[in-house]
Amino acid sequence: MTVMRTATLARVVAGALLLLPLGACEFISPTESNPNAVPAATVDQLFTGIQVNTYFVAEGQISRLSAMWTQQMTGTDRQFVALDRYILTEEDADGEFSTIYTGGGLIDLKLATAQATTAGRRVYAGILKVHQAYMFGMAASLFGAIPYSQAATAGIDNPKLDDQAVVYDAIQKLLDEAIADLTSGAGAGPGAVDLNFAGNAARWIAVARTLKARYHMHWGEVRGNTAYQIALTEAAQGITANAGNWRGIHASTSTENNLWFQFMRDRSGYISSGDFLVPSMVSRTDARLPFYFSPAAGGGFRARASLLATVSGGYGALDFNTPIVSCAEAAYIRAEAQYRLGNQPAARTAAKDGLVCEETRFGVLLAAQKTALDAAAGQALLDEIVLQKYTALFLNIEAWNDWKRTCIPKISQRAGGVPGRLYYGQGERQSNPNIPQTSQQPKRNANDPTACT
Repeated sequence: MTVMRTATLARVVAGALLLLPLGACEFISPTESNPNAVPAATVDQLFTGIQVNTYFVAEGQISRLSAMWTQQMTGTDRQFVALDRYILTEEDADGEFSTIYTGGGLIDLKLATAQATTAGRRVYAGILKVHQAYMFGMAASLFGAIPYSQAATAGIDNPKLDDQAVVYDAIQKLLDEAIADLTSGAGAGPGAVDLNFAGNAARWIAVARTLKARYHMHWGEVRGNTAYQIALTEAAQGITANAGNWRGIHASTSTENNLWFQFMRDRSGYISSGDFLVPSMVSRTDARLPFYFSPAAGGGFRARASLLATVSGGYGALDFNTPIVSCAEAAYIRAEAQYRLGNQPAARTAAKDGLVCEETRFGVLLAAQKTALDAAAGQALLDEIVLQKYTALFLNIEAWNDWKRTCIPKISQRAGGVPGRLYYGQGERQSNPNIPQTSQQPKRNANDPTACT
């Protein structure tokens, strides 16, 4: 049973996950010296594995699928040509489905949180809960109903599927608990073991608030203004500067390289620049282009002809720290929510805040983008806000969630249309009778009932 395997953490080091092959079916298989024994790992060891596993989920196969399906990138060779055309199987995210539970997933999250709580280290527990909320809020957005309430629970070999809305509600409650823990100031935090913020509670509270806003936005298509109002309130308390961005941390050491760098190194040409994003950025003389893509042969930036930028600070650089949740996202959430609630001037101001985050992050000017916001009104303003967010969330899984919800930007879909969800992993389906066959799985999730046309 995939979600009930016991993972030992003796093998956890900062780059452990990053050493594995990066094909379409990558999978972190836990070491099991004794599957019936409770791992004798410290909370710090567990947290190290949890962080690395989080980066793996954020930057791995699902990031590639999201980037292709939103045409930020394009599949141009081997199996990625088929994936770019939406030919998807239950094997294509099998490893990702498994790893949210094992090898730095839910099993280890529960163990680490229990250790931190028992020791009175509430700040540490709060940080762990934010990681769990990211992992399972995003999993619910991708797969819909998932095993959660019964998963990684002793005595339950075949956990049930919880409805998508039930999982989201549980994650919102978990984030509230995380904020309370972080606010308490109780107990020692992780210190330097925390690769992002060295245990800074205020930074993690802002991340938690931004995640709460993100997850309320996920329900905007169904819940309308109720979701947008709550998202606005939460995002206003979220990340406000790039110093607070939650990122996948990488280094020039080969075992700690950025996952997209590793993929492009080992599978060069399998995925290239996107059919929509590159022409959009070129037409707007977007100053971020050299940080997103390398010039194509013969010069310039062209769809399907450019690879990720390997310059210092580029998304394809070996030590690039990939944003997971950022101040730009928080600003664009505020912008869209304000627009949906009827306040276009506030929406325009918030969107410009997002551009300032991006200007500061890359050290560039985005004057043309600000001018476009000033000139837009009505539907054109919403289109511009979401396009700017789409551009800022380059290679971030959240770009696919935004596109499914808003159908912005207006990309030309391949035959059959962009998938509405991922299939459950094959390993879980074969071992858990609660997982339906692919032919019996829904095409879309409850929070996204209508396909984009």
